[in-house]
Amino acid sequence: MKQQREESIETFRERLFTQRKKLLTGAIVFFALVLLITGLYLYNFKKQSDAKELETEAYRYYFGFIRDSNLSQQQRFIKSAQLFIEAYDKKKNPTYLLNAGYAYDMAGQKDKAIDTLNKVAESGDNNISNLAKVRIAMIYLKNNEQQLAIKKLDEIINGQSLVMKDFALFQLGKIYEKDKKEEVLKYYERLVKDFPQSPFSEIARKFLESDKKQ
Repeated sequence: MKQQREESIETFRERLFTQRKKLLTGAIVFFALVLLITGLYLYNFKKQSDAKELETEAYRYYFGFIRDSNLSQQQRFIKSAQLFIEAYDKKKNPTYLLNAGYAYDMAGQKDKAIDTLNKVAESGDNNISNLAKVRIAMIYLKNNEQQLAIKKLDEIINGQSLVMKDFALFQLGKIYEKDKKEEVLKYYERLVKDFPQSPFSEIARKFLESDKKQ
């Protein structure tokens, strides 16, 4: 009987020890996870903070709010683009790349502008993608590459997002105004129908009314 009690006490001690060990292990794992999550949060917060600082500095160069008078306007825009890209490297916000593309365009760096904007166009965000595609199309038009511009504008009007679709329809109409009247009417009629409140619709509406009087 005494031996059984001693064995029961020993078994209880072993169970207690095992339970304590499990609790200690669980506590260690819990605090390790807390430390990991906290570390990741602080790391991401630091990266986001750094990105915001770079973004602010990039805007200062873009708008000329800097004291460094030794930089030409082109150099200023290039510096702005580089800072936006650095911000993007810290925090993958496609807006940073979009602004970098704008800055490269302002600097006259056509290829860099298009390459950067194409990354935004392929980002998967249809709304911001359209903003990039419009800018690319305008760069092509500026460089007399009309067919490439038309291709980008077509991507917008055939896509799901409504962002800049009214502008794309209007711009396509303007492109064809010189020699393809049927195309102009097609785009302007769609513009007026789908976006009656757009400021571009008013211009298209006047063109259509003028055409009917002829």
